[in-house]
Amino acid sequence: MKTTLLTFLALITGITCLAQEIEFAGSLNTSSEQRFQSAFGYGLQYQQGINSKYKVGIGVHFNFNKSEFDNIPYFIGSSMGIIDEQIKSNSHRISIRLNIQRLLRDNENVSLSLGPEISYNYLWGKDQVHERMDQLPNYFNYSQNIGLTKDFGIGLVSKIEIKKIVLPELSLCFTIRPEILIGKNYKVFGGIPPVFSGALGFTEFQIGLNYRFKK
Repeated sequence: MKTTLLTFLALITGITCLAQEIEFAGSLNTSSEQRFQSAFGYGLQYQQGINSKYKVGIGVHFNFNKSEFDNIPYFIGSSMGIIDEQIKSNSHRISIRLNIQRLLRDNENVSLSLGPEISYNYLWGKDQVHERMDQLPNYFNYSQNIGLTKDFGIGLVSKIEIKKIVLPELSLCFTIRPEILIGKNYKVFGGIPPVFSGALGFTEFQIGLNYRFKK
């Protein structure tokens, strides 16, 4: 997977002489998945104008987060009580994205665009778990690797671009990306479902620099 990511980044870098725009952005995330709450990230996107009203973009973004939270995964009966977990997680996500944006406003100083986006996502991580049962004095500490999950996502891109920052070709961009990952729902009896299962919601707030190679 690392080889695929590096190849993708090298390809984007190699075609900058043909590209209209290259954008590098940092991000902060909120998510329905606790492991990605307040996750940071960074990414690279190439954008190509179709006509005066539309442009397409393809990019890759990496998110990472170290989080701590409490979890009650299941109830195992009156004799044992409730299992309580304290989790320290180190989680990662790579997202390969394709979008099309409509320019709602575009002049020499500012542009505003909006459009749909699809993505393919890789999610994985590692948990350090501190587990306690109500009716038992013992504590259990263990580590678990979160297996690689691959999910498609659908979302929306909303962007404001402020042009001519320091250089005529350089712009400052503010982007909001709400997204839902369409994961599988697993039916599990008497156990714990996979960590990254079912639909996961993400909202990504980005700030980036955009460089235009052609007018």
